[in-house]
Amino acid sequence: MSLFPFIRSVEEQAIPTPKAYKEYEFNFEAGKLTGRLLEGKEALRMWIYKTLLTQRYRYTIYSWDFGQDLDELIGQGYEKGFIRSEVERRIKDCLLINDKITACTHFNIQLINDQLNVDFTVNTIYGEVEINGPNI
Repeated sequence: MSLFPFIRSVEEQAIPTPKAYKEYEFNFEAGKLTGRLLEGKEALRMWIYKTLLTQRYRYTIYSWDFGQDLDELIGQGYEKGFIRSEVERRIKDCLLINDKITACTHFNIQLINDQLNVDFTVNTIYGEVEINGPNI
């Protein structure tokens, strides 16, 4: 105990433990919630997929920080190299707003006809999460 009661000594200070990240599971094929509550790494994977499949600024229910803005690249006639670098930048931009995500790495971006397929790794506080697709 210190001489001044309002100054806590080192051994008295509580170290806050981070709360587990939680997210409801969504069945993308059926287009509805399953009702199951996910935690940790799986919850973060669900948040990533929902973020990538949501167009930014389109739905008023979401803040302007949520979602991706890749639609702006469609039909612009940009070079494939520019599109690849811009897709990587925009995906990082939309995912790194989550404080549980530390980095997005190992991008594999394929442009086949009029479809964009992106695979990459997301580094989180829970470990690595592999993202395969979605086709955008």
